[in-house]
Amino acid sequence: MPAQAYSWTCSVCSTCWVLQATATAFQDADIYDARYAVGTEMGYPSCVNETYGCMSPQCVVDELARHGLVARQAWCSFDQAYAIARTNTGTINPQGMYHFMALRGTQGADIAVANSAEGYMGVYSTLSRSQFNALGPVSVIYVEGRA
Repeated sequence: MPAQAYSWTCSVCSTCWVLQATATAFQDADIYDARYAVGTEMGYPSCVNETYGCMSPQCVVDELARHGLVARQAWCSFDQAYAIARTNTGTINPQGMYHFMALRGTQGADIAVANSAEGYMGVYSTLSRSQFNALGPVSVIYVEGRA
């Protein structure tokens, strides 16, 4: 995942990644044009802005639904998030980071993430159980399918 252009756009980057990874939208768009479109659709500044970043996980759920994806938000333990990541994509938001990343699956004992701020708080492309627990509680928005 390319780096986010602004510190407050992690939810936009992660949501855009999910839309592209599921072949739902923006496959042929320039990444920054796609992210601009997603941010606009999510609702700038009411859902995402410079002061607070993403105002509510519902903004991500609604943006995915706007493109025909059925998504659910859940507060998860590591084992629950790991199980979700094995079969679903979506976003993951450890509250201790206040940072959204996209779910890419699993890698060994870790959760694989697409992180638009690689290295932020020590998280690169995977989230270990110890990182997860240190940065929790953790919200996951996962795609269940298409509407």
